[in-house]
Amino acid sequence: MTLTDLTNKENELYLFTINLYNGKVNSGSKDLTLDKVYAEYKNVHKEYAKMANKDIESLKRGLFIQWYSMTEPNYLTGIAELDEKSELKIIAELKNRIDKNTTDNELNWMLNHYLEWNYVFEKFKNIADLRKKENLKNLTNKKPKMINRGQMGIYWNSIIEE
Repeated sequence: MTLTDLTNKENELYLFTINLYNGKVNSGSKDLTLDKVYAEYKNVHKEYAKMANKDIESLKRGLFIQWYSMTEPNYLTGIAELDEKSELKIIAELKNRIDKNTTDNELNWMLNHYLEWNYVFEKFKNIADLRKKENLKNLTNKKPKMINRGQMGIYWNSIIEE
């Protein structure tokens, strides 16, 4: 799958999840259930993990999904239990990029935010000692850059300034 395919799939799954929560599921979606959304989101995360070592955007999205699965209720996100091997692959690639200094400011900025919930990464402490970086450029005014980036973009657009 391409990033565009994954973005479209995430948008479809998220829309269904929100509509289901709000009681607005239409009859065209009757084949989809919340359990199927959870399974499909698990597959989306696996796809990001497969591409994470070649594409920093996939790493960012995979990392976001891991963080979000631990910090928000699954009935609102459509994200439940993830594949452990895929989670490990994301963390290993993140560590690799940190060690080689090949992260970018946006990834570091996102990671700093995610680390506010330190319990999220506790199970990976034997793989990577993730720490906040200092003196990062503030990206809270970069709303247009977050469009068409799956649920990660939806989340960041909901909290960053215009």
